[in-house]
This record gives sequence, C-alpha cells and structure tokens, in this order.
Amino acid sequence: MRSLGFGLVVALILANTVALSAQTDVDIVGADGVKLRATYSSPGKAGPGMLLIHQCNMDRSSWSALTKKLVGAGVHVLAMDLRGFGESPGEKLGSGGTFQNLMKVSPGDVDAALAFLLDQKGVDSASIGAGGASCGAMLTADLASRNESVKTLMLLSGPPSAAAVAHMAASSELAVFAAATSGDTVTPGVGEKLSAAVEGSKNESSTAMIFEGSEHGLPMFAKNPALGPELFAWLTGRLQQ
Repeated sequence: MRSLGFGLVVALILANTVALSAQTDVDIVGADGVKLRATYSSPGKAGPGMLLIHQCNMDRSSWSALTKKLVGAGVHVLAMDLRGFGESPGEKLGSGGTFQNLMKVSPGDVDAALAFLLDQKGVDSASIGAGGASCGAMLTADLASRNESVKTLMLLSGPPSAAAVAHMAASSELAVFAAATSGDTVTPGVGEKLSAAVEGSKNESSTAMIFEGSEHGLPMFAKNPALGPELFAWLTGRLQQ
C-alpha cells in the first residue's frame, strides 16, 4: 500500500479535529417552562466548562470570537440568549419589557443554563467558569454566590451585588477577572466597584483592569487591544488548573 502524501495526512487530521469539535443550538428550559435559545460548543474532549451571558444590548452571538478561542483551548462553552434577546422569547427592553423584570426572572434561567452545562458529557464539574458583560456580569456574579461549582468568574462592566461581593471576600476558591472603563456612562462608577470587589477577593489570582474611556462591555476590546489577550490567558490559566 502506498504511503499517504503529507498534504492528505494534514487534511485528514484537520477533518478529524472538526469532527471531534461541535457547535449545537439548544433549548434551556426555565423554571416556568419557557425555552431559551443557547449555543453549546464542545471541543470534542473532556475539559472545563464556561457559561457566557451577554450584555443587554446584544445577544449570545456577541461571544462568538471568545467562544472560538476557548473551544480551541479545550473548553466547553455555553452562550445563552436572555429573555427577549436573540432567539429567546420574551418582552424586549423598551417595548413593554423593563430591565427590572428581566433581572428578576433571569437568575432562574441562568441557573438552568449552568445545570445544562454541567450535565454535558466531558465537562469537568470541578473546573467551571461563568461570566458576562453588563447585566450578564451582574447575573453571573450572583450565580457564583449561589453555586459553588463556579470557581472562575469574568465580569465586564457589570457591578456585582452586595451578596456577590461578600461571596468573593469569603471564598478563596473563587477567582475573579474584572474589567471596566473609568468613564463608563451606562453604569457610572462601575470601575471603582469592580476594583473594590477584586481588592476584597480572597483569591490571590483575582485581577482588575480599568481602562480610560467610556466604552461599556464588549466594545472595550476594540479600544483596548491588551484586554483580549490578558483575559484569554487568565481564563485558560484558571480553567485548566
């Protein structure tokens, strides 16, 4: 039998890699039975898990770039649309729905999303992260205070609640990466709040990056090129411990 050419060998390896990894749109069922749309991305092998919750002027697709990098590093990723966003049903903000109602109903949805992630084959329940931007950061900060399986937390431009801050100060196992801008006009003072939360964290690897400017959430990445590489290195370093 003739040996395979180098080009064919490479093609077979790449094809096998694509086959092993998978991205699937799924339904997350809330406590009241409402089905919320999410995308589950698997690296095709056992590894840590990461839940991502978008900010309240975007949807789950906003995490596509970070998801691709994390999956490439062997992380299972679940990104969900909150109610009224993307493909999830519900009242949209500004057209009958209110931010207060969204934040009241979403904790149960985020709990359900975490339970789904933990139930996926190959997800290491001992290495779970969660994070979000703006309202998504607020929701995942509270999620970590309710569920001790979350040991890695990413907060972008979202002020954590008093309960979340208290949990950070009490738990040496929870590491926090926080980023914001000093002139954020959507949530004024969020930089100071996140810095204080990280300062009070009991985990030595907790980190805060506060940038000049007024960008809120994901737009910080384009304005501050150092943020993306720093965040990715921190997340993968934590999740793969």
